[in-house]
Amino acid sequence: MDRGHFYALATFAFLALMLYLVYTVVSPFMAPLGWAGVIGVLTFPLYRRLRARLRTGDTVAASVMTPAVVVTLVVPVIALTLFLVKEATLAYGFLERVAADGGQAALQSLHDHPLLAPWVRRLEAYTGPLSLEIDTTVLPEVKEVAAKVLGYSRELIKNMFLFAIKLIMMVIALFFIYRDGERVQRHVLAIIPLSEGHKELLTETVRRVIGAVMFGVFLTCLVQGALGAAGFLVVGLPSPVLFGAIMSVCALIPVFGTGLIWLPAAVYLLLNGEVARGVGLMAWGFLVVSSIDNFIRPFFISGKAKLPVLVIAIGGLGGLAAFGLLGAVVGPIILALFLALFDMYRVEVEAGQGNSAPEPRVEV
Repeated sequence: MDRGHFYALATFAFLALMLYLVYTVVSPFMAPLGWAGVIGVLTFPLYRRLRARLRTGDTVAASVMTPAVVVTLVVPVIALTLFLVKEATLAYGFLERVAADGGQAALQSLHDHPLLAPWVRRLEAYTGPLSLEIDTTVLPEVKEVAAKVLGYSRELIKNMFLFAIKLIMMVIALFFIYRDGERVQRHVLAIIPLSEGHKELLTETVRRVIGAVMFGVFLTCLVQGALGAAGFLVVGLPSPVLFGAIMSVCALIPVFGTGLIWLPAAVYLLLNGEVARGVGLMAWGFLVVSSIDNFIRPFFISGKAKLPVLVIAIGGLGGLAAFGLLGAVVGPIILALFLALFDMYRVEVEAGQGNSAPEPRVEV
């Protein structure tokens, strides 16, 4: 091994060690830094307009933009989170009461209902007495899920100091993204060993995916959750905001989606003899909550920014499980970048074999 190769390997090893140490230092703040990056990418066009309108330097424009974004986005999210803490406590007690009697109250309501009682008796003539056995089949799972939600909520309250530190870190990072983001991007792209066209493709892929996920997926999920919460509120079910938030997460799941929440709630109302409210919630869920995404998703994102359903589902849910809420954005970005790099490699291989190949292109 000559001296040049030795120096190259030593430099690479030292760089790898430093990258590991840097990751160790910043890993406690990966979530706030990640959210600062997402918010910065989404709002950077607005920042450019503000900078042009103010006709000042980057520091002044970033000093104006950062608090405006915090007040507009962060404060409402914090208020909603604190409200969900209260609703989680109420929901835990409600679910425990529902399951505590083994479903006997619901069955008795069916036997006493003037319209449903004849059908129940006919069914029992073939199946024997109905028994839901909720106390042995559902109650343990209900307690486990509700306890986790309640535990996360209480943990958030206890760790308010750490949360405040992370929030401050996110705000500081957002300021520097506005002020120095363009310069840092140029420096990072300069050391990537790809052609200018490939660099532009990767950069545009990240922008499109973040925009598609936040506007085409997150906003759609939030609208579905809000409509589901409105349905729960109208029929008188407790903790509508909490269950609406859960429906927003479930909206990421293909096919079933929000129906995993509103359908059991409608069945619960029917079993308790609340036929009108149960049928109304079921109709609202089918016709509005589960169908609205077909109308509002094209409004939020343009045709070029659409993500394949498989990328959204696997990337969003897999990222959510691996990285938390930030993973719902990071997951699709990782998959989209992989597809872009794979397409680049395919084009290079086909070009090397003498085949005419189009420029690499990944529709996201």
